[in-house]
Formats: sequence, C-alpha cells, structure tokens
Amino acid sequence: MSELPRPDYARNMRLIGHSDQRGRPDGVQVMVHRGFAYVGHMFSKGWSVIDVRDPKHPRAVNYVPAPPGTWNIHLQTHDDLLLVVHAKDMFAAAEFADERSYYRGQLGQIVGTAQGRGAARDWRRLFDIADPFRPLEVGALVPAAPTRLMDHRPNRARVIQSADVYVDAAGLIYSTDYNAGLSIMEFGG
Repeated sequence: MSELPRPDYARNMRLIGHSDQRGRPDGVQVMVHRGFAYVGHMFSKGWSVIDVRDPKHPRAVNYVPAPPGTWNIHLQTHDDLLLVVHAKDMFAAAEFADERSYYRGQLGQIVGTAQGRGAARDWRRLFDIADPFRPLEVGALVPAAPTRLMDHRPNRARVIQSADVYVDAAGLIYSTDYNAGLSIMEFGG
C-alpha cells in the first residue's frame, strides 16, 4: 500500500484510504453501492468503478469512457442500476479555448445552439452494474429541448442543462434542469 496523503488539517476525522482512480483523480460525484464506488469524471471524460469493500485499500477496477464531446458530472445508483448523465464538455470545446467566452453570456452563439440551431444536449444512459467489473448499458434517453428559457443572459442556448439526478426506492429517476424543470423517468427493461 502506498502512503496516504497527509491532511492539511484534521479534527475528529482521519484518512484511512485513498485512490487516484487509476490515474484519473478528477472525481466530481461519487455513489457507493454494494462495496463499489462509482465516480464521475469531468476532465477524464467518463466514470470509474472503485472496489471499496476494503476501505483501507480501494482499488480501481474499471473505467467507462464518455461519448465524444461529453463529460460525466452526475450519476446515481439504484439496486443494480447506474444512471449516468452525459453533459456537453464545455471546457474541452474549441469554442472555449479562451475561457472568458464561456462567461460572457454568448454560449448559444458560440456553440451554435441559439435560435434552435445545433443540438448540444445532455442525455442519460442506464447501466446494469450487477457485475461492477463489467457494466452493461441497458437504456438511454435524450430529453427534449426546453420550451422556456429560464436563464435570462443574452443568447443562451435552449438546451437541456442537467443540474442533478436522483433515483428513488421504487426505481423512478428524477432529473432537474436549469431550464426544463423536473423530469421523471422509469426504466422499462
């Protein structure tokens, strides 16, 4: 086992295990299910499966790449299912080589989605994770573009921009969006 990173400060807590997720330390969301951590990545563009049954020795066992042009910043588990949101990878887009472009309120013009042009949209994929070493895609859904734009900055794109996802005990999938409200989905497989 490698030495644990030293915390800059600790009070009533201690670090007992650590993983760099097989060289992909850019985890943004984590769900733990049946002894395995599912970690979404922003810059590594995908998600990892970490065996955490021994929390002192976590071990990366799988990595699933995101489709081109997307990143995985939201995910949720329920029973043996993992819902993964594929959102447009805004920081890797050539349009944002100058990061200031992202914050100037011209997003729709820049990515070509203003006035209904283009299709920069989030989508959801559902994986069977009964075998965490071999996740299997079992469903997918691309939501419709929002009918009303709540983001009042000029030239904003009328596209799905997921804020969060949640799967309840009955397996219903709840997804919130900056512009499209709350969507409730169910798996029919």
